[in-house]
Amino acid sequence: MYPEPSALRNEGGDDGTGGVRGRILAIDYGEKRVGLALSDPLRVLAGGAGTISNNANLAGAIKKLIEDKDIRAIVVGLPLAPDGGRGKQALEVEAFVAVLRRQVGVPIMTWDESSTSVDARRTFIEGGMRKKKRREKGRVDEMAARLLLQDYLDSQSSQRSA
Repeated sequence: MYPEPSALRNEGGDDGTGGVRGRILAIDYGEKRVGLALSDPLRVLAGGAGTISNNANLAGAIKKLIEDKDIRAIVVGLPLAPDGGRGKQALEVEAFVAVLRRQVGVPIMTWDESSTSVDARRTFIEGGMRKKKRREKGRVDEMAARLLLQDYLDSQSSQRSA
């Protein structure tokens, strides 16, 4: 689908914004839908931002969101294997990131999201959400993006205070 890029994972913790504050967009990339989450401007809390269809206009929709919400960086979930390897889905995400980098003018990092969908379902169960609502895949995608972003924000906060 997309050309295969080299490794894109940002291991250093630097989000490429030089310490500039502003919203961060998290993307939980899926074959049919893309879950979205946004940070607050101070980059402390993650909130859900819905889902969008994964179609030919995906990059354009994300670009518009960047402009409308004053987004300064993007974190894309990268589904790594337990041994850190990259399977078919991770390669597809990396290819999407390569395409997105050519079309948007903000830094893009990848972040291990191996268990966010499982964690999202667990969060719904623990919160008492009915089974019928938990089956709505868009809810899971959005919550997975939110958990991904909160994990990223927490890691950045702990690095700054260390």
